[in-house]
Amino acid sequence: MKSKKDVVKNEYHEKALALRKSNKIISIKMFDKYDDENTKITFTNIVFVFFICAVIGFLVETAFVFLAYGKFVNRGMTYGPYCTIYGVGGVILYLFFHNVKPKKANIPYTFISTALVMGAFELVSGLILKHVFGIEMWNYDKEFLPILHYTSVPVMIGWGILATLYVFFVQPLLLKIISLLPKNITKRLAIIIIIIYTLDLGFSTLNIYTNPEVLYKLVNPDI
Repeated sequence: MKSKKDVVKNEYHEKALALRKSNKIISIKMFDKYDDENTKITFTNIVFVFFICAVIGFLVETAFVFLAYGKFVNRGMTYGPYCTIYGVGGVILYLFFHNVKPKKANIPYTFISTALVMGAFELVSGLILKHVFGIEMWNYDKEFLPILHYTSVPVMIGWGILATLYVFFVQPLLLKIISLLPKNITKRLAIIIIIIYTLDLGFSTLNIYTNPEVLYKLVNPDI
């Protein structure tokens, strides 16, 4: 004979299944996701997502500075053409939302979740840059509803919109392209990318600590 607890549990699962079929979301546990082998988190996907997003971030930052100040400036803290913060952001979205189905019913949860996750990431990144490297690349104190200097409510909303578009459209495309590459090649490339980036990061960090003017040019691209 079933206990009262088991009966309540079964009723809950039956209701959850019915809501899934009707594409309604009432909690994170019932968030509609893919559930197959192709959506599992893998080491090579993490490396490639990091690298591709870092390069895209570098191109975006470089283009922005060029349009604003009319000159090319390396906005990354490394020698190579990539911005680490964008790569880490891409990996965070991959880890949390790699198997999200791009369905209309998932938009509210994805928007709210990515806004909170990316807002927290931007805040932590700003604090680390300030207290570890001694630089302040952004500050929202003069903006509307700032949160601890390095993020704000409007910025979090913007992150939510951009990240939702990324999760629904860009990330599936990236993962599809990566999946088309031969497995033996992707693993070797992933290892090569890690070695190159680790060496670059080490030399770049040493250069930043021994040459303060590098940070000044990074924070002040208009000079």
